[in-house]
Order: sequence, then structure tokens, then C-alpha cells
Amino acid sequence: MKKIIYSIISLAFLFSVGCSDEMLDKQPLTEMSEEAVFGDPNLAESFVNARYNQIGHGWTESWMSSVCDETQLIWSRGCEPYTQGFVSPSNLGRMNGGWWGWDNRTWAIMWRNISDCNLFLEKVESVSFEDETFRNRLIGEVRFIRVLMYHDLISKWGAMPIIEKSFDLNDQDEIVSVQRNTYPECVDFMVSELDEASKLLPANYEASEKGRATSVAALSLKSRILLYAASPLMNKSGVDPLVGYTNPNPERWQIAADAAQEALDVALANGYGLFDKYESVKENYTKLFLEGGNAEIIFSRQGTSSADGESITYLDQSNGPNGYGQWGGNVPISEFVDCFEMSDGTSFDWDNPEHASNPYENRDQRLQAYVLCDGDPWMGRDVETWITLDANGNPSGGGLDTEFGRDAWNTSLTRYNVRKFMDESYSPNSWNFTPRNWVWLRLAEQYLNLAEALYMTGDEEGARNALNEIRERADMPDVEDAGEALLERIKNERRVELAFEEHRYFDVRRWLDAEVDLNKNATGVRIIKQEDGTKSYIPGRIVEERSFNAPAMYWMPIPKSEIDKNPDFSQNPGYGK
Repeated sequence: MKKIIYSIISLAFLFSVGCSDEMLDKQPLTEMSEEAVFGDPNLAESFVNARYNQIGHGWTESWMSSVCDETQLIWSRGCEPYTQGFVSPSNLGRMNGGWWGWDNRTWAIMWRNISDCNLFLEKVESVSFEDETFRNRLIGEVRFIRVLMYHDLISKWGAMPIIEKSFDLNDQDEIVSVQRNTYPECVDFMVSELDEASKLLPANYEASEKGRATSVAALSLKSRILLYAASPLMNKSGVDPLVGYTNPNPERWQIAADAAQEALDVALANGYGLFDKYESVKENYTKLFLEGGNAEIIFSRQGTSSADGESITYLDQSNGPNGYGQWGGNVPISEFVDCFEMSDGTSFDWDNPEHASNPYENRDQRLQAYVLCDGDPWMGRDVETWITLDANGNPSGGGLDTEFGRDAWNTSLTRYNVRKFMDESYSPNSWNFTPRNWVWLRLAEQYLNLAEALYMTGDEEGARNALNEIRERADMPDVEDAGEALLERIKNERRVELAFEEHRYFDVRRWLDAEVDLNKNATGVRIIKQEDGTKSYIPGRIVEERSFNAPAMYWMPIPKSEIDKNPDFSQNPGYGK
């Protein structure tokens, strides 16, 4: 009798045997046969529940924002291969699973979850569920999870093998001969699977079932996949079929627009909506990520409290300012902070004396919710990232949140710290974290997907309408631009609204903007406090020299270990054979 452990290998990419998640009513699946698990409806359902536990999330110590132009990780943790342009098949850095703080995002773990999904779909018809609707719902959930794993792989590495069967150790000859499908085939597969899943899934669940895949989640993920597929990186002449279409077609933008509109229509018809519960923009954008299960969240990886050591993140400890006893962590860089507009909708400009004299006043209020700047209230006092100078112009002292304060090694040299996702009630060094969910899909993204896709079809009025839905919630004036200026506003709105949510890394690549935006050094601001208490702000302090190695770095290299196992497995362009 074959034990289920033998089905949980990573397809063509992991020959070591791994156990499934520990979650199945405290009975380890590695001790059960397939016959036992799929002969018991309760165990079969638990097997599906365990697939959710294996879905990855953000919030490792090294955020994905620190391998693009949003933040800098002050202790690196594998970010330099991307920020400094030397990523290689033998050095994938933090993008093959985050370092220090597990995220379930390694190549091997994602393939393992795909294999487990395949196993369930092979066996589900033999399970004696009393309710066929329930069986179909579980099928829809697993098909959604399988596509989410494929999307996570494909968005980083390009086309993957489309495998719809589970493997065991007797299949090694087949495993080592597997080849990559084309990018178009992968998109077609994911879209088809999500269409089928959306027919099997409800739009909502009762509170006790929150966190499961829904029809709205399936349609929203489909919207993102089709937006990516229409983008210049994948949809231009001369593209390798492993990473794009060989036949560029602008009509793909209309397909993406239709998908975004469908996702929005179904979401809004079923009670989803932009989170706008509080009068303050700052409070809305703070609580949006702290009040799990709200109407804007379409799909999230569920977190738990830390009392039993199961919290998916310790971001409060690892990212708060050093003066509070926290670790600094992923600190916003000026290139990101400076993209927040003035409250009247004009661009912030350091060359404007009025802006430069008080740079954090009269800005888009999302800045207050996302970033801790000097003087911002936090945990009972104002953040202090200013320094003082002696008579010779050398630093002589500084605020509590500088190198002159507590735990100098955790100082943010950009003079900014992250506020988004953070819990102000956390007691530093207590390790007593409140539960938080990693948001994979939320409604705001769908408006932004629609705005971009409509713009690319020539429907600028429709694009402005979708864009302004987001801006109105943020209390920002409507955009009235046209032409290229409108496209830049759409890109910047996406950068601001979705900050640190793992969009920017992919957006700047799919737009083919990385060669410009990621070739800029990361900088911060120097804040000098005078004897009379006034402050001056000096931008342009380089905290990390950065470069982007084009065109190879538009995609990640296939890990060398996988090419070694299967020499005929195709490497991505720019990384050799």
C-alpha cells in the first residue's frame, strides 16, 4: 500500500521526499496511505486545507520591495544579486524563497504544492462525499491554488512545464525528461483553469470559512495574469516563446480589460468594495491591512497569532525604527517616497523651495499611512531621524531613531521606516504579534488593472474613471491627463496604492522600465536640526549603488540545480545554456 508521502515530491525538481503540512487534525499524512486519506471525506477535506497552509506569503525579513525601487534591506539577506545586477543560476538570492523568515516561496515548495494539488484532483472522484456541490467546491479550490502556484512561478521564471499528474519515486525517468511548455500555453492553461474554478466556487463564505478561494478570487487572478500577458515584456517582437508571445497582438489589452471588468462586476455584485470605513485616509489605509476579512480583500494567506509560534510574520519587530527597540529592516528609499504627489495632485519636487522646506506636509495622505517620516507620531512619541552638526559640520548627535540612538546597527540611513502593515500597539521585543493575513488579491488592484488595460485599448475616459475610483478613496483630486501623461499617472498610482504588496517588482519589468528605474542608486534624505529647532532637508544621500543587468534580469534564471538534474531543461535567455 503506497503511503501518501511518496506522492509529495516536487515533480521534476525535487528528488528528496518531503512530508505534507502538519495541519491535518494533528495526524501526519506521512503516516497514512493514499487509500486511507482519500477513503475518508474528512481527511480528504483536511488535505485540501493543508494546501492553503502551503501557499506562500510576503513578509520575510527580506521583502520583495527591497529588490526593486521601493525599499532597502539594511542587512541585505540576499537582495544584492538583484539590486546590484549579478543574479545567476547558482545565486538566486532571496527571490528563491525569502531568507530569514520562511515564506513557502521556493521553487521546490511551490512545485510540491502543485504535485499535492494534482494528487487530490486524481483521487477526488473516489471520495465518498455526500454532497456533490461540496466535492465540486473543493475541486474549484484546489484548481485555484494550483494556478496560484503556477502564477507565482511563471511571473518570475517564465514558462513552466504544465503537469497535471502526481509523481512518485518510480517515475524518475519521466521526471528527468520533462520540458517547459511555452508562455502562451501556460497562460491559456491558467486562464482555462480559473474559468472552470470560478464556476465551481461561491463568491463568498461565512465568516468561519474566510480565506478560502472564491469565484471572485479566480476571476481576479485571471485579470492579473491577462494584464501581465498583454504587457510589453511578453508581447513584443522577437520574444523567446518561453517568456512571451512570438506574435505581438495589441488585442490582448482588450482581453485584459474585459477580464478586469468581469472581476470588478462580480465582486461588486457580491458585496466586495473599497475599504472606506473611517473618516481619515490614514486610518483607512492603516486598518485595511489590520482588519482581516474586510470587503476589499479578495484572497489572502491567513495568518495566526504568535501565542503558539505560528504567526506568518514578525514584521513589527523586524521593521520598526531602531529607537523603539526594533530592527529597521526594509526601509523606504527616497525614489519611492518622492513619488507621492502633493495633496493638490501636482508632483512633489525637491527643487521647489516650498516643498523642500517641509517635505512631508500637504502630501498624498497615503504617505502617512505607508511610511514613517521624521516627526510622525508613532508608539507614543514622534519619530526622530534628524541629526545635529558640530562647528566643523560633522555629525555630533541625533534623534532617538538614528545612529546616535538605541541599537545603532539597525538605523535607517534613508531616514524613513515602513508603517504599512505595522501594528502600533505591538510592544517591541515582546514577540507577541497580532494575527495578520498576507493579501494576494484585493479590489483596488482590479481598478488599476482596468485603468491600464483600457488606456492601452485607447479608451482614456474609461481609464481615468477607473483610476479616479482609487484616488477618490485616497482623497486625491481626479486625474484629467491624456496621452503619455495619463499612462505615467496610471503607473504612479499603481506604485503608490499597491506599495510593498509585491507588485512593483513585476510591474517595472513587464513595462520594460527596469533598465531606467532599477539602474538608479537608492538614496535617502539627510535631516539637519538647528539649535533653534528648525530643520533642513538634504536629498540625494546614496545608501546603495544599484544596477540592472538587462536584458537577462527581466526574468530570473532557472536554478542551476534543476538544470543539473535535467540538462535538456531550457534555461532562460541571457543566462547561457
